[in-house]
Amino acid sequence: MTELIERLPLRAGRRASAGAGPRSSVVLAVVLTGQLMAVLDTNIVNVAIPSMHADLHASGALLQLIVAGYTIAYAVLLITGARLGDILGHRRVFRAGVLLFTLASLGCGLAPTAGVLVGLRFAQGVGAAVMIPQVLSLLQRTYQAPGPRARAMSLYATVISGGAVLGQVVGGLLISADVFGLTWRSVFLVNVPIGVAVLLCTGMLPGARDMTGRRLDLPGLLVLTPAVLAFVLPLVLGQPLGWPVWG
Repeated sequence: MTELIERLPLRAGRRASAGAGPRSSVVLAVVLTGQLMAVLDTNIVNVAIPSMHADLHASGALLQLIVAGYTIAYAVLLITGARLGDILGHRRVFRAGVLLFTLASLGCGLAPTAGVLVGLRFAQGVGAAVMIPQVLSLLQRTYQAPGPRARAMSLYATVISGGAVLGQVVGGLLISADVFGLTWRSVFLVNVPIGVAVLLCTGMLPGARDMTGRRLDLPGLLVLTPAVLAFVLPLVLGQPLGWPVWG
């Protein structure tokens, strides 16, 4: 009994240090980089609007959709993305989201017309909706001890709050630098090397758990998707397009 009591603090210390090793630090860096990439894209495009208007000769409505299409797709599909992570595995769905987001970013950077750019911005939003819900789930699984988990959650909150401001700054720097004469295209193409780097590191993320019996709630999805769309669309586009206040 004495020997057992002496071992208890050691075991408790080992449990408390769980989630504080080098591998957990890699997981934190990978998922927060993906999170930051998606958060930046919410605001980075705003700075490039004048350049897009001059280059693509886009109408005001198309410019609004270029900015808002990402947010609309993200808001509508966010809950579905979280559910897919529970069903298919968080690492697998995170990887799929990063891949889609990266390919859509490449397409945005090469888009020949404003209409094509709008469609690819929606695709970016879908990628973000698939990727972002997995970040919190992977952090919760990796950091199980209270201390390391609190620190990870603090960094997670910092990325979300700071990313919105950083997007404006990074967008301004990229447009001003005009690297290789890319003008507005650089705000999208910058995601490509970052996305590739995140994809190469996703093998370090925790693997799938047993999710037997979980399935996608299709009736709920059919109700939730138009409901969220009806709520978000007027908030995003209503004022710029002159919709009535009741909308």
